[in-house]
Amino acid sequence: MTPFLILLSVSFIVISSTEGARSVEDLEIDRQLKILNRPYIKSIKTVEGDIFDCIDIYKQPAFDHPLLKNHSIQLKPSAFPDEMREADETSPLLAKLSAVGLSEACPFGTVPIKRTRKEDLIWAKMFAKNSLSNSGSPYHHATAILPGSPGKLYLGAGARINTQNPQVTNTQFSIAFVQIQSGVEVIGAIQAGWMVNPRLYGDNATRTFGAWTAGNGTGCFNMLCSGFIQVNSEFPLGYVISEISEYDGDQYYINFKIFKDIQSGNWWLGHDGLNKRIGYWPNSLFSSLSSYATQITWGGVVLTDNNAASPPMGSGHFAGEGYARAAYQRELQIVDQSNKLIYVDDDLLQYDADIQKCYSVEKLGTDYGFLYGGPGGICEG
Repeated sequence: MTPFLILLSVSFIVISSTEGARSVEDLEIDRQLKILNRPYIKSIKTVEGDIFDCIDIYKQPAFDHPLLKNHSIQLKPSAFPDEMREADETSPLLAKLSAVGLSEACPFGTVPIKRTRKEDLIWAKMFAKNSLSNSGSPYHHATAILPGSPGKLYLGAGARINTQNPQVTNTQFSIAFVQIQSGVEVIGAIQAGWMVNPRLYGDNATRTFGAWTAGNGTGCFNMLCSGFIQVNSEFPLGYVISEISEYDGDQYYINFKIFKDIQSGNWWLGHDGLNKRIGYWPNSLFSSLSSYATQITWGGVVLTDNNAASPPMGSGHFAGEGYARAAYQRELQIVDQSNKLIYVDDDLLQYDADIQKCYSVEKLGTDYGFLYGGPGGICEG
């Protein structure tokens, strides 16, 4: 089964693909930069050189979305899934939660938004126009899918996503993610995880990301346009994950959960269980995803330009090499329709690697998880 993947299925970035003179495109990009880069109270520069501006929480880019003009911000969830707990910490699979977040929090009443550069928007246009069009740019996946079935509705999902740093070129990217989706002809979906994308960021660092679509070319990636509402003052999307797993060495993970607030209807993103509530996607953004999700996908995806070698996925090693060598996702969880957080029976999952010459996926055999990844290379033919 080929999964629906936000990053590869919808032109969700703010820049349109209108053809025209370079000067017209420059003017449009300059206009978008003014919209995205708001007046700030304080700026925080990371050791990697990224700048996060502390912006009034009520004046962040999300509220430029036409569906959010009259939205009342929600500072914390009004309802949580029942039995929000972690798995048995006596698991033999040792791993540590990656330390993520800014070195200091933004002042009260402000939230960190990554400062957008002109290069970011130029990449966004190129990505939307080329990678996400019908140009046939090759992408590959290794995933575990909890498919939809009559009477099976989901109010969220999450996992401990092993952090890796696959080495990719400027024409490639590699991601690991959890995704919820609903709909058939018009698919609504939310995705979160980590990404290595040098074309966007100018380096090979591993960064957190979130993306959404309501179908028909709508949606957004991180904060490059409106939609996601940031509420956490020190954990922004697009932040570098510095603690990366080592082959046969220390293992690290991020712990993302996407869940629906059944009172407000908004879809929240949390990290470390719910100890860090990052923000949310307002329910009003969606149609098919407004009530529930019908399918959950976990795994990895890579993309490269046409006629080029595919990049590594995960650690760059096949699933068969085992834990602490191949990448993994474990403690796969879903929020069921009664709003209970439960672990996923791995016998219900459909495992799929579309090009087994380059990538693979298989059950972990413990801790409700799976192994995945591969070295990439010339995968076609």
